[in-house]
Amino acid sequence: MKIFYIILLVIFLMFCTGFSEPVADISVSYQPNTDRLETLFKNALPVKSGVMYTKVPRGLIVSINEKYFFNKGEIKIKESSLCLLDTIAELLRKLSNYCVVENHTEEFLNEEYNWELSLLRASNIVNYLMIYGKLPASQLFSLGYGQSMPFRDNVSKNKNGLDNRIDFVILEYDVKR
Repeated sequence: MKIFYIILLVIFLMFCTGFSEPVADISVSYQPNTDRLETLFKNALPVKSGVMYTKVPRGLIVSINEKYFFNKGEIKIKESSLCLLDTIAELLRKLSNYCVVENHTEEFLNEEYNWELSLLRASNIVNYLMIYGKLPASQLFSLGYGQSMPFRDNVSKNKNGLDNRIDFVILEYDVKR
């Protein structure tokens, strides 16, 4: 008898709460503007050996071989790369987009060392962009992946040495810290 009353109550509530009315179709469309970003960056940093552009749902990834920025096993930024970092900072100052600086490295067999090395390298680039590039800290993030996200068989069969790379990920959405 209790089940009968429960079923009756459920049927009554369905009609009282408007369950029989159709549900409105809600859809959200999001089209990232990565073409504009790619054109901006390619004009300043043309595609050449060691530079690659990838459009992804989160935005544009500008991948640059880390040999331009660091000597093997070191975290100190090479002086020869400062002009390149200044160019990137100048481009980022024109944008309101957030930028994630990601380092990927496979320098040593020790995974923990690779992760720490990549984290410190990414942090040093972010610090340079803040101090000398005059970018606000709120616009930049740093991540180190070590050897955990290689290009090989993931993005490109022909990796061109970009398993060791710095990715400047220009995000096409708002983020909160």
